[in-house]
Amino acid sequence: MRTQSRALLALALAALLVTSSVGAVAVGGSSLSALNGTQEQDDLESADEIYVEDNGDAVLVYRDDASGTGTGHYGADLSEGLMHVFLNDTMDEAPEDNFSGEASFELTPESMTGDGAFSVDTPDSIEDLSFKASGEQTRENAQGSVSFDGTFTSESGTASTGTSMVESVSTEGSMTTTGSAFSTDGSVSATFSEDPGVDEMHFAFTLEEREDSYVLSGEQDYVVGSYSADSWNTRESARRSLEAQFGVVARQLDGEVSVTVDSHSFDSETNRVDMSYTVEFTGVDEAVSEQLTTSLASSQQMDLSESEAEDLAQRLQSVEMTELSATVDVTSEEASASWSVQIDNYDEASTAMLDIAEASEMNSSQMNLEDARARLKAQQAADLTSEFTWSGSVSSPDQNTAAVKFSADYETENWGNYVEELESRGVEWSGNTEFSASAQTENGELSAEMSATFSQEELVSGAIDSMLQSSEGTGSDQSRAMLDAFQQSEFETAKMDVSMEDRTVTFEAGASFDNVSAFRDVLEDEYGKDLSIESAYGELSGDGGATYVRLSGAVSGDASESDVRELAVVGEDTEVFMPGDWDPDEQDFPEMDAQEARNYLSVDNDGGGLLGGMPGFGPAVALVALVALALFGRRRAE
Repeated sequence: MRTQSRALLALALAALLVTSSVGAVAVGGSSLSALNGTQEQDDLESADEIYVEDNGDAVLVYRDDASGTGTGHYGADLSEGLMHVFLNDTMDEAPEDNFSGEASFELTPESMTGDGAFSVDTPDSIEDLSFKASGEQTRENAQGSVSFDGTFTSESGTASTGTSMVESVSTEGSMTTTGSAFSTDGSVSATFSEDPGVDEMHFAFTLEEREDSYVLSGEQDYVVGSYSADSWNTRESARRSLEAQFGVVARQLDGEVSVTVDSHSFDSETNRVDMSYTVEFTGVDEAVSEQLTTSLASSQQMDLSESEAEDLAQRLQSVEMTELSATVDVTSEEASASWSVQIDNYDEASTAMLDIAEASEMNSSQMNLEDARARLKAQQAADLTSEFTWSGSVSSPDQNTAAVKFSADYETENWGNYVEELESRGVEWSGNTEFSASAQTENGELSAEMSATFSQEELVSGAIDSMLQSSEGTGSDQSRAMLDAFQQSEFETAKMDVSMEDRTVTFEAGASFDNVSAFRDVLEDEYGKDLSIESAYGELSGDGGATYVRLSGAVSGDASESDVRELAVVGEDTEVFMPGDWDPDEQDFPEMDAQEARNYLSVDNDGGGLLGGMPGFGPAVALVALVALALFGRRRAE
């Protein structure tokens, strides 16, 4: 099942690229109404000029006389189903830290990709840095890795805040999971730059599960307080103290405990006790089973018989604690800890937990129980193994410096079999994801690169379906209608590229649809049917710019100037050029280079879009943006 977040991500990128591709940087209500003809004339932004042809077609001209540094062109051709923009600008001042970079995004019906790179002067707080990360989740494999190595400095001493007493901290370990087992091993240690002022100590324990009991083996070597010395100064007093401590646990579980002190020594001058002991818990399993059975059978949220509750309780207890051990050591120079855990046969307990959730009144929307069962069964059938390992350290050689190192790896075995087992149980494959990122310092420069690809069958249409489902009963009718229209538009591709070098910023974007007419009904219902737009094209230069909007059948072939002035986009100051007032052979109205757009988007000339324009498409955000871009400069000048 496609997730909500994935749906939002895909649609957000689609909206970004489509609207960006036509320069939607200045869309306002006034420019929107300039094309839809549904508001009062006084509220409209009017064209500077309108040129009417013999057959009633017309060209609107919006001029921008404001000077600037930006140059470029932008356009939309409905007969081709294409939108494209290319802009170039020069900043007044160079960016701080000599920033330069580039980024690209592309969306197709079944994939979403992005990559980018940037570089800046290395910040003063970074002495050196190296970072790499990569990962993939495909039908064949799932894996990932990350590594980080950096040194950070601060003249104020904040780089080593929190580690003034600790010279270094390090850790390493691993975790492994299968369909029925979990294990983890690891350690953490710290070295002190000065004596922490604590007594040396050593603790260690191991817990074993035997056929009818649990056995805890422990070691303790530490200094006890003077008030409690009498509780530990002899083997017998130590045994009684341990029996009292662990007896509380045994009584809570309705079990019994026996304690044996295997070795014991006590230094009366320092109150240091050094001993090893064994604690055996018996009757615990039976007591826990009875407590679980009673709790499940009496639960008001579940409808379970006594036998059903007993079966669930036994399955929950099928987990085997094969190994659980840990150690802690502290000296005046360092502290360390380690652990080892092995849990087996948790698959029955996991299934039992799902049965409990199903029998309870848990909201099914909070947990897809059937999906969870399928994933658990698929993991077991495929013998899927996942392993995560890590290693890291933080050190502070002085109060102004902190060095950080970290690496981690994630690997799987039998992943391809797992995907097949999922699909055989009706769980849809979530799609392929691949990413990589890196950053490093060299010759006084910090540079970074990154890329990501996500692909999934029917990615965009599935994302729209998810949004429609989530908005059912809550979203506006217009929003849902627009999503429906987008679903039918036969979206082909959207793309965006942006770069900055020195003081120059370049932006290019575009989008392609095979069936722009899909938007007709929703836009006609919302904005009326007064205008039919064929295309729009604009140019920017240092001296200003102009936008040209071609209208199909704006007026009848025998219309008068007064008829033209009735159009919502014609105001008092609009210059009207009727047929005969201008020469079509001499008047130049630039048009979008469709081939340039196709080349940029890598699409074929297959006749996409709607020939002859599209009645009612006038108020579409994309076309409004073209006019608004020209009007934006005018508003700034005013």
